[in-house]
Amino acid sequence: MGQDIDRDDDDRDSTLKTFHKGALLFREGQASDVAYILKKGRVAIYRVVNNKRVGLGERGPGEMVGEMGVIAAEARDSCAEALDYTEALVCDQRLLRTMLLKSPRPVQLLTGYLVERAKALSGQITDRPSGNVFWSVCRVTALCWQAAVRGEVQDISYAELSRTLKEILLVSQIEIDAVFEHLKKLRLVTLHDIKASFSRTDPLLGHKKPGTAFVRDRSLRLPDIDHFLAVAKTVAKEYRDSPDFTVDLEFFDLGDFSRAAESSADILYKKIGYREIPEELFFFHKAKTKAFIERMGREFFKQARRPRLTAADLERLDDIVGVDNTTLQEAFSVLGFRKVAVALAVCGEAAREKILRNLSKKIAAVVREEAASMGEPDEDEVADVEKELLDRIKAIKGLAS
Repeated sequence: MGQDIDRDDDDRDSTLKTFHKGALLFREGQASDVAYILKKGRVAIYRVVNNKRVGLGERGPGEMVGEMGVIAAEARDSCAEALDYTEALVCDQRLLRTMLLKSPRPVQLLTGYLVERAKALSGQITDRPSGNVFWSVCRVTALCWQAAVRGEVQDISYAELSRTLKEILLVSQIEIDAVFEHLKKLRLVTLHDIKASFSRTDPLLGHKKPGTAFVRDRSLRLPDIDHFLAVAKTVAKEYRDSPDFTVDLEFFDLGDFSRAAESSADILYKKIGYREIPEELFFFHKAKTKAFIERMGREFFKQARRPRLTAADLERLDDIVGVDNTTLQEAFSVLGFRKVAVALAVCGEAAREKILRNLSKKIAAVVREEAASMGEPDEDEVADVEKELLDRIKAIKGLAS
């Protein structure tokens, strides 16, 4: 269709918009207010069904994307993602209708037929039980709460509620958590952490001691069910097209992750351990995870021991987050203010916190001020500081080659 469009009309009535690689031109469920004529780049059209990305095709220069929703005046039924740097002419509904009116009558009839056919085909691949995650979660939660109240229960388990929501609505835990964090801010629900700890036996005395505490579950309560539903319904309308409560459930493994980031699995493991990668990126295959738990035994997961530090674990400044505090304090004591400030200026957030925690308040203030005032440190100086600090740590730990 894009090949036959009058380019002079495009230049007068359209505006040019650019998209970087990976950017979304539009998302499924959003309002169809404009279409795009591609001048440069390529765009992938897809839907997400059952945690899988279902490709519907690609578009290139001279072709149009998003026109079906605009012509039919309906919400987007797919997503469009730029596969590389893309330039596109923006066409609104008025412009598209003008172009159709200029077309011969048979072309107009054929366009209407194709729109209806595309809608029918699109409906065959949809598998989303609800178009509004926020409202669906609220309604199921209200039903669970009403059932609990009839059973004279004061609170309901957040973990059990989450399992119910995932079974009924096919939503992820991230989506559920996002909804309840919003409900908590609106004071429509109250959530209280239920903490527990695994006990461990002292190998010398034989006494049992409590281990590190963790959040075992959360208790949830709806103070006013009628008010909850009324406000939630209003909020659901506001967030109908918002991406805040939706997740594109597309997965790839650690190898794919490392290749996409041009990194390695070993480095990603370190970053996960250092909490530099957000937890909402982690998903586990349910059946394989349960099988792994059974194979390892539940005692395996009740305590985590940090592996002994090796020379290979210290390759760059950010790796100091895995070094014990005593060793770091000894290394910093002979490094000097300037070199510690250089390290602070170039390392990641986790390493910065580690450095500052191992300095006295007075020295930390001086180092922080020095790092802020030095601007962009010289690359050679950074390399020298990195090597000296890591070499000192290795020497202290007896890891020097």
